[in-house]
Amino acid sequence: MKPDTNSPVMRHVTLFYWLALGLMAGVSSLVMSTPFTLGVLSGGILAIANFNVLRLSIQRAFSSGKMDNPKNGKKAALVGTFYIRLALMGILIYWLFTTGLVDPIGMAVGLSTVVIGILVFGIFMVFKPSSREAI
Repeated sequence: MKPDTNSPVMRHVTLFYWLALGLMAGVSSLVMSTPFTLGVLSGGILAIANFNVLRLSIQRAFSSGKMDNPKNGKKAALVGTFYIRLALMGILIYWLFTTGLVDPIGMAVGLSTVVIGILVFGIFMVFKPSSREAI
């Protein structure tokens, strides 16, 4: 079974985190320094890439429905890809900090892009009119 990567929820979340990154980077480029803006952009891109790889890994692991069988190795592969992804993120962030290309505060703001996108999506869903409401 192919993982569903184009669900309406994921399309909305994806839209909101790209909009959040664009807005934060745009405002940052107008009022903050270049290293801060590069930190926002690089942190946002790293967070989005990490989120998408995590989402696809989990969807692939659960798509077959055989996660309960310890002999199939899907749990170990999921944990292994988690640690590889975590190590790569750490190495990239360390390299960006040590080269002085990015501001650490800007990087922290950029790394929050996906969280902001999910939060905005949640607020959007709360205030979205539903056809199933009682009249």
